[in-house]
This record gives sequence, C-alpha cells and structure tokens, in this order.
Amino acid sequence: MTNNTSDARVLIGLSHGAEEPENVLIAYLMGVEALRAGKEAALWLTKNGVETAVDGAVAEMDLPGAPSLAALHAEFVETGGRLLACPVCVKLRSLTDATWAAGVEVAGAPAVYDFTAGGALVFNY
Repeated sequence: MTNNTSDARVLIGLSHGAEEPENVLIAYLMGVEALRAGKEAALWLTKNGVETAVDGAVAEMDLPGAPSLAALHAEFVETGGRLLACPVCVKLRSLTDATWAAGVEVAGAPAVYDFTAGGALVFNY
C-alpha cells in the first residue's frame, strides 16, 4: 500500500475511559489496523481517555467476545504506535504522579500538531 502525505499518519482521539470501554476498544482497533496497514498511528488521550494511560488500566476493561484490550495495547506499542496523554487532562484528574503504561507520553497540543504536520486521517472516539 502506498501512502500519500495526507494519509500516512492516523490520529485517533480518545476522550473516554472505563465508563465507555467499547470506545476504548474501537480506538485501539483503529490504531492497530493503521499500523498493520503501514501507517504511523497515535492515540490522543483527552478527558477520561487519559485514565486508560495508567499502567494496567486497559487490562481491567473486559468486553466479553471482544479482543483483549491489553493485547491490543501491547501490539500498538510494540509496532510503533504512540499514546499522547493531554497534560491538562492528566492534571485535572490528579494523575500527575501516575505510573504510565508502556508507550505513553504526557504531551500536549504541540506534539499533536507535530505528528499531524503535512496531514493525517483523524478519528474520534
């Protein structure tokens, strides 16, 4: 598959956490599939989405009949996916001292703009 500049990167916005585990699942599925298709992928975690960045959080989410979120997270990180946790959202949820899952960066809008420079496909969950 040949990627042009505008679709070589995929940004997935995730503003939900354990209160909407299906949204978390879909965001990870989109990210993993983007990586499998040879694209760069990043999850932009905002609002309750930053709670999924805490080490072990996705492993605690269980959706019977769905792929394992822990396994999706591992594949996402191991194949180059980035997880960008909004620093303001982290602070608002008193998570500044949290232990982060593998691959998580607490990074704000400048990191998102840097990732999407030149264009990107964007999905929100």
